[in-house]
Amino acid sequence: MKTLVLGLGNELYGDDGIGIYVIEALKKEFLGEEKNSSLIPGPYGPIEFVATNSTGLALLDFIIGYDRLIVIDTIKQVQPQTGRIRILREKDLRDIPGPSPHYLSFPQILQIGRVAGLPVPKEIIIVAIEAKNIYHLGENLSEEMKASLPTIINEVKSILGLSSNESQRNNSL
Repeated sequence: MKTLVLGLGNELYGDDGIGIYVIEALKKEFLGEEKNSSLIPGPYGPIEFVATNSTGLALLDFIIGYDRLIVIDTIKQVQPQTGRIRILREKDLRDIPGPSPHYLSFPQILQIGRVAGLPVPKEIIIVAIEAKNIYHLGENLSEEMKASLPTIINEVKSILGLSSNESQRNNSL
């Protein structure tokens, strides 16, 4: 089973970049200085770590060919608690149109892929991270989000069936 861990976000908007930061931390932990690959062996098959600020239909190019997809992204809530994690499945996503005809929601992207007969992942897990300020221009995570980063990383590792011992073993290979 080939797994993609896809970190989404925009580092220029502070906490919105949390998906990117999580991928960078996971790559550092599991790949160390190995810059030629973003792929590690996992307990259920290969795992690839990818970070992007792409949105809409462009995400389809990233997810094709994987059996399992884990997306890390911020989620907008009415009264958010920065750093709180919500684990969602595809069935939990609202299938609503994007804010304009030029933007597609994640469920729409998956539907297009399936209708086109593309090999989109069958299992989808979203690690949704609450954030208070995802529209504030600034390149750093808030102190609240920085404090939550280890917990978020551990949650993703748990979903993947990875542990710190495994990262040490991968770095020694």
